[in-house]
Amino acid sequence: MKKIIFWTILGIILLGVVGFTYVYKKIVQDIPVPPLTEITSIEDIVEPYIANEMTKGLSIGTYRDGEIQFYNYGIKSDKELETPTQESIYEIGSITKTFTGTVLAALVKEGKVRYDDPIAKFLPDSVANWSADKAITFEELSTHTSGLPRLPNNLMKNFFIDMDNPYRNYAAADMYDFLSKYEPKEKAARKSEYSNLGVGLLGHLLAEINGTSYEEMIQNHIFQPLGMSQSTITIEEELLMQGHDAVGVPTSQWDFIALAGAGAIRSSTTDMMKYLVANIEEQMPYVLTHEPRKEMSDFQKI
Repeated sequence: MKKIIFWTILGIILLGVVGFTYVYKKIVQDIPVPPLTEITSIEDIVEPYIANEMTKGLSIGTYRDGEIQFYNYGIKSDKELETPTQESIYEIGSITKTFTGTVLAALVKEGKVRYDDPIAKFLPDSVANWSADKAITFEELSTHTSGLPRLPNNLMKNFFIDMDNPYRNYAAADMYDFLSKYEPKEKAARKSEYSNLGVGLLGHLLAEINGTSYEEMIQNHIFQPLGMSQSTITIEEELLMQGHDAVGVPTSQWDFIALAGAGAIRSSTTDMMKYLVANIEEQMPYVLTHEPRKEMSDFQKI
């Protein structure tokens, strides 16, 4: 009887997973993006997304021949029917990682750290007492070649406790607890593996070296010099664009503590175009991040 109940419950769970996966893939794959040869305007790209009822609002910036153009479509949410603008504040998610990498390049140029420094130098011995052949470097954190997993296993409970905002309660002490029990792979055994943990740890260490919080560090090194006055990490939720999940349902913003360097920044299209132009014009320190650090052949699909 117990076996029958077990297999019945397992079957229900599997059907639920398969059903969700089917719905998710159908939503994503049914957006008919035209081939590149048929695209003549921004509207050609945007229209299939706006026509999909799961999409709410889009804000786009383009840069061509020294000129910036802004395009805004849709609505902010089902409760806020106005169209977003280039001043609307979005969560930029993992684009945050490029900001973290930029600060790494800046601090290397300032002589505060080296790309090949083992991170154990900046961690308590009780957290990272690793041998030389298992050392993890700053460059490896930034290039996703450290061998660290995508997420620390002691974060997973947060996805069950607070699925809508799983990073909110993950503090530096939790990250150190994970690292103290983690055994790095030997260098030869490491492959590229996209890692929120790796870049989150990088942001944490750089802030420690800089003697500031992660947010202050990004403000001082990037936002203020570029005049990105609408970019921040700390923001009142009502000032932020409402996020939606894959099926168009409103969902919570994500708040980060220890892993801020992996995805904590909120910004507007206006500000992101300032960041884009600084990279296109190869201003300092952004040009430093354009130097290849790894051969593409080193990478596996992620």
